[in-house]
Amino acid sequence: MQDDRVLRLRSGQVFHQLADDLLKARDTARPVTRPTDRSVGLDLDTGYQVGHILHQRLVERGYQPVGRKIGFTNPATWKEFDLQTPIWAHMYAQTVHFANQGVLRLSVRGMTMPRIEPEVVLKLSQPVPAGNLSAEELAAHIDWAAIGFEVVDCHYAGWKFAAADVVADFGLHAALVVGIPWQMKSQEREQVATQLQTLQVTLRRGEEIVAEGEGRNALGSPLLALGHLARVLAAQPWAPALAGGEIITTGTLTPLPYISSGEHWSVQVTGVPIAPLELELDDH
Repeated sequence: MQDDRVLRLRSGQVFHQLADDLLKARDTARPVTRPTDRSVGLDLDTGYQVGHILHQRLVERGYQPVGRKIGFTNPATWKEFDLQTPIWAHMYAQTVHFANQGVLRLSVRGMTMPRIEPEVVLKLSQPVPAGNLSAEELAAHIDWAAIGFEVVDCHYAGWKFAAADVVADFGLHAALVVGIPWQMKSQEREQVATQLQTLQVTLRRGEEIVAEGEGRNALGSPLLALGHLARVLAAQPWAPALAGGEIITTGTLTPLPYISSGEHWSVQVTGVPIAPLELELDDH
């Protein structure tokens, strides 16, 4: 028993040191050694513990949680990053931006190696239970949907990591830009479920088409990705359940290209009445 208590104490000290180093990397926009290269036996569950410590540090700084990001819901991206499951992380009032006219200027200053992800963003109208709900049942928990850009940033050299490293590194979340919301009517839930699954997106840098994707790339549907998140949270006693009013971004629909200051990005949506979104990047 004494050995177990010492081991837990040492593990806690390691987790806090890893969190300190990742927070410094975020503050200074510099890469850091991957936690899995420093802590033997660090797995996805313990990686989430490091991420939870970092979340608490940000809250202590005044960051206000407003929702969650689901990462790597597109299995086509798993091979590049050696992953086998989606992940999640908190988002904050300081990192979520609303493009009220469908256009927004965002600074990438302070980011290390940013990339961009076109994603379906959902606002919850009520809590989401953790059962195996259908897409139609999950649609009943949605207030609105929009297209969004999540800007993700990695503090590991070459974007090389294990799943535990991702969840420890703020879930790679740097910013979310939310387009004009599509308000849903209660009688349209079944139609909405189909539309969100089959919608198509075209991602452009300037006039160049960079990538194309569809709603089913996010675990079969953005709504099913939401259901997956609810079940994962139910298995994590320290994680708050999904609540009404939260903003949820459901994972990239395309590959995720690198971005830099001075670029203009846009995403066009077809198959659903969701307005396009434009993003101007600068370093101010």
